[in-house]
Order: sequence, then structure tokens, then C-alpha cells
Amino acid sequence: MAFANHPIKSLYSIVAGEPKSLSITMISYMGKLRVAFKTEKDFIDPEKLKSSIQNAFEIILKAAQDIA
Repeated sequence: MAFANHPIKSLYSIVAGEPKSLSITMISYMGKLRVAFKTEKDFIDPEKLKSSIQNAFEIILKAAQDIA
């Protein structure tokens, strides 16, 4: 399955129409964590958000590896 020539590996839903500027949904299933972000238009800089999330996940991964 594909959407706009991008392969789709799975589908999951988030609530639309909420009166919120930012909504984050996290789903953990079958050993995989999926995170969905829904933001108000022009509320957040997408590149800065992406960079911040990548940095946070790298910190979490390093901390988990140090424990194991």
C-alpha cells in the first residue's frame, strides 16, 4: 500500500478536530513504539520539532544502553 508514492507499513488513528494546539499520541505494539504528532498550523517549526525529538530519543537510547 502507498500514499503519494510513499510506502505505508501500518495504519493507526488519532482523534481529529480536538481544540488543541499540540497533541501527541504514543502507541507501543509488538516491540515497536509509534509516535504521532498533531499540531495547529504554524504553531511549531517542524524541523526544530524533528531535531528535538531525534535528540530526545538518542538520549533515551543511550540511557537504556548504559543500564543494560
